[in-house]
Amino acid sequence: MTKQDIFEASNSLLLSMLPKEQVELVFKQKECDIEPHFLGFVDIYEQLSKIIPKHFTVIDLGCAYNPQCFFFKDHKQYIAVDISDCEKFKTDNCTIYNESIRYFIDTHLGEFNLEQTFAICSYVPNWYGDNLKMVRESFKNVFVYYPSGGHEVIIP
Repeated sequence: MTKQDIFEASNSLLLSMLPKEQVELVFKQKECDIEPHFLGFVDIYEQLSKIIPKHFTVIDLGCAYNPQCFFFKDHKQYIAVDISDCEKFKTDNCTIYNESIRYFIDTHLGEFNLEQTFAICSYVPNWYGDNLKMVRESFKNVFVYYPSGGHEVIIP
């Protein structure tokens, strides 16, 4: 199976999990850059949902439109953090924070049992400082991925 096949299978599975009413809300908003054939880089999230213990809280830092929350619907809690105020997908166990990663970490980190929390920071550009480094330093259990590499600040 190729990487493309894996991505397409994850995307199709996730699409089948999304409630129709939420699909309509998210996809119909102005300047939405996801659609049924590209819900985001969701193959990574599907794999993580299989290895993160179900009794953990999952914190997705930079969740964008948040369809991936449906891969974690059986986890204890799913926290979606994103600076944008766009319509987002949401499961029953999901809480959405419309704020920057830095603000979330500075303000809310102490609210979580970090021994049973897993943070994900995937494909988040360094628009507001080095989010990747900050996330690595703030969480014990963490997955950080940005394929372009680098830690330079793009916007001061």
